Amino acid sequence: MKTQDGFHFVMPVSSKGVLAGDSLADNFDGGTDSQIVCMSKYKTAYFLVHWGVGTTGQLTITAVPCDDATPSHTTTAIPFQYKKCSVTETETAWTTSSSLYTDPASSSLYVIKVQAENLPQVAGVKYEYVKLAIAETDDDPLLGGCIIMMADPRYDEAILDGVTV
Repeated sequence: MKTQDGFHFVMPVSSKGVLAGDSLADNFDGGTDSQIVCMSKYKTAYFLVHWGVGTTGQLTITAVPCDDATPSHTTTAIPFQYKKCSVTETETAWTTSSSLYTDPASSSLYVIKVQAENLPQVAGVKYEYVKLAIAETDDDPLLGGCIIMMADPRYDEAILDGVTV
């Protein structure tokens, strides 16, 4: 299958309070970032922040541009679109924001869409990397993680280079 027809998936192993990837108990404790991805070969990144158990935990989520894969510099949060899926076949309109405060509910999925065109130029250099900063608003454990789907490739290649380093 050509990359043009599908998605490039990213799901690292989670490290509690550091990196949100696969599902982990109390994954967002103390604040957690998603994997940093490079958008130089993709126009869109979908971050799927999900959890099963946790009816009272709430998160604040922002999309943060980075200067590289191990950033020495980040910049202010950029706008993104999101939708919440909490029941079978939820289809809601996209909401645009630069910060998302999640609802307290078990079995939740937030789909966050980041567009490469929203990444800023800083000192004349276009930032190509982005991550989600996921801050725990209420200190209640959530069993969850973050899967990333890179979409809309810029090049017609069967297999594109990786998006993480």
